[in-house]
Amino acid sequence: MKKQKLLYILHDIQIGGVEVALLSAIPDLHSHFELKVMVLGSIDSNMTEHLSSEQKACLIPFDYKLSKYPLVIPKMVRFILRFAPDIMICTLWRASLLGVIAKKLSPRLRFVSFIHNTAFFHRFDRLFSQAAIRHADAIFTDSRATAAFVAQRFAPSVPIEVISFFTNHSPEFKAAPPLNNQDVRFMFLGRISAVKNLPLAIDTIRFLTDRGYHVSLDVYGRDDGMLETISEYIRNKQLEDRVRYQGEVNGDRKTETFRNHHFLIQLSANEGMAMSVAEAMQNGVVCFVTPVGEIPNYATDMRTAIFADISTAGAFGNSLKKLESVIADPLVYDRISSGSYESLKTAGTYSESLIRSILKIRG
Repeated sequence: MKKQKLLYILHDIQIGGVEVALLSAIPDLHSHFELKVMVLGSIDSNMTEHLSSEQKACLIPFDYKLSKYPLVIPKMVRFILRFAPDIMICTLWRASLLGVIAKKLSPRLRFVSFIHNTAFFHRFDRLFSQAAIRHADAIFTDSRATAAFVAQRFAPSVPIEVISFFTNHSPEFKAAPPLNNQDVRFMFLGRISAVKNLPLAIDTIRFLTDRGYHVSLDVYGRDDGMLETISEYIRNKQLEDRVRYQGEVNGDRKTETFRNHHFLIQLSANEGMAMSVAEAMQNGVVCFVTPVGEIPNYATDMRTAIFADISTAGAFGNSLKKLESVIADPLVYDRISSGSYESLKTAGTYSESLIRSILKIRG
């Protein structure tokens, strides 16, 4: 039986939740479909090491600066139309722009708009994401929170499918180490960007240090333009010996990283699925997080995570005291760690969920 053609368009292949999720699914997508992945940016070869040469050949780079887009959009659209996909999935705003144009030129193709957040970050994101939602034959989201946002804000007449963003099944045994409150190790895993509120994570380390705890924070992720600002903030707080930037981490190194840390900290103002939080919980790492996006749908305060309120300085101060109470009692820590691991032990994967939803809407 001839495979249906699937085109997936995204911005780049770098460290990030969207990219990591897609890469986890490429072997299965390649098996089920005639697959091409249109990459509107660079491809980090370290991210694709696990793929076979045949699977890597599915990744087609179109790495142009935004200033060149008026000149190169026709070339990219021609590529889409020549491939003539049966199904086209577009994620993030530049992909949405191309998807809308291609759908107008080829109405028969099944166009899926993949939405990943409950907010738009700039006017182009808002403009082209909204256009994609209006023209899509189906909408995929990374969480129930994002699905509710799309349904309430746009009331689309097409189906909305929630895709699991767990890239792996949970490990057979909990990976996180037992807590020794004489050496408490925090980690951050994500892009180094303003929305992640890393200064508050650094303030957390300053608070616990001043309270007499030996704590450290390892920051993992790609610099999205904030690293120098964060480094200066660390220096101003005199925490150079306790907060360290460790670069990007993926694959097997990520699993090893979870084994070496007690807490993950993420104090974002907005999130979708918050993949790093979900993955940390799968490994029993206790997450000190703002309950935004999908997080309150898969985590419970003081049972499977520790929720932080960053709405005011006073509220955040109370959250820090709550965190300290967990650090002070290893039995409470172990209860939350075990609860987080057990709660996600049977979660399905992104690959399984994505393929099931594609088959549902392909017509």
